[in-house]
Amino acid sequence: MTIERQPDTFVVTVVLVNGLTAEHRYPIGNVRSLQEFERAMVGIVREPIDALMGNSPATAFILAYPVAVYNTAHVMTLRVRGEGSSQAMQAADHVHEMGFLARDRSP
Repeated sequence: MTIERQPDTFVVTVVLVNGLTAEHRYPIGNVRSLQEFERAMVGIVREPIDALMGNSPATAFILAYPVAVYNTAHVMTLRVRGEGSSQAMQAADHVHEMGFLARDRSP
């Protein structure tokens, strides 16, 4: 019997100024290195970070899984965490160094 390994997941939690939160769960396959995790993460959070930091003219951004559009004026912060392999969770620990992202670890 073969036990199939579950894919790693990159979770982005959006915290709004009114205190509400929403989770977006991106399946990213099986992460084998920090570089692999960073490549997957950058494609997901680049647009929101640029919009929140004023590095683009956008006043809104879209996240998937589930799809939602956020007005940057209503977003307080983004939190990220990795779920699955220890590599994904360790890689997520490094993400808090980027812009508006806060470190968030699942228990």
